Amino acid sequence: MLYHEHGGDTIKIGFIGTGKVGVSLGRYFTHKGIELSGFYGRNEKTTIEAANITKSKFYNNIHDIIKESNILFITTPDDMISIIDRELSKFDLNNKSICHTSGSLKSNVLCNAKHSGALVYSIHPIFAFSNKNTNLKELENIFFSVEGDDLENLSPIDNTNKGNILVIDIIKILGNKFFIRSKETSSIYHLANVFVSNLTLSLLDIGTNYLKKLGLNEKEALNAIKPLVQGNIDSIVNNGFVNSLTGPVLRGDITTIEKHLSVLEKEDKELYKILSLNLLKLVALKENNIGNLENKKEYPSKIENENMLENLFNNSEKHLEIYKILGGLE
Repeated sequence: MLYHEHGGDTIKIGFIGTGKVGVSLGRYFTHKGIELSGFYGRNEKTTIEAANITKSKFYNNIHDIIKESNILFITTPDDMISIIDRELSKFDLNNKSICHTSGSLKSNVLCNAKHSGALVYSIHPIFAFSNKNTNLKELENIFFSVEGDDLENLSPIDNTNKGNILVIDIIKILGNKFFIRSKETSSIYHLANVFVSNLTLSLLDIGTNYLKKLGLNEKEALNAIKPLVQGNIDSIVNNGFVNSLTGPVLRGDITTIEKHLSVLEKEDKELYKILSLNLLKLVALKENNIGNLENKKEYPSKIENENMLENLFNNSEKHLEIYKILGGLE
């Protein structure tokens, strides 16, 4: 259990919102020994269910959950957060921490709650919650990103919590890794999540649609590609992007790429070219003996990339030809 530094009272966490994120996090917090006050939501049935699942309390008004919680997590759809913020701000929020779990909204969307005395945060779990019964073992490996009050002087990966910030203490009790982001980078942060989650889902959908042309159904196609996808992810995590390169762009296999372009659906052709051109940049890094960049925050600059591509093309006619085929040169 987590206790106040002065006084010994147990910290209690309440949830406003009874969807996939709220219930999954509530179950996880309880699993880790953190006490919940309970749940408040618009739908009485689902709110009671969430409270029963987590062995916590059902609240039918917002004032009571405020009064009986030290930290409130707003786990509703994004368009509801500002509405709840206004509702919360009608009450005394001194000594309360109010958090939302949106990755796209800044903590200052809770400006009214802040004006009423609360410390406000955006605490985003980097995970795709597809249902309320999320495997709790999976949640032990996720990262949280945190943005909000009293965090400005902490470095992005400062886990020492020198400021004794309550919401950071909660994450440390969970044992999850986390990093701190600023309000100014919120859009970039969310974009990164969308690229590796939602847009990757879209890319996998496109890929499996080509397997369906062979007669496989969706489940069969997904089972077929799962080892390939998982193997790639494991290799990238362990070895970095550059050292995980495979395929026709790396090999300079012009004929294969031309065959791909000949059978691509019209709406997929431009995407194939864009992604393959990005692979060429990684090939250039590999050929310039720049391997695992895990300790670098940024890839080489645009000028450095252009120089490395030029070196690649000077030394490899087949990669220059692929560059032309993909539309890199008119």
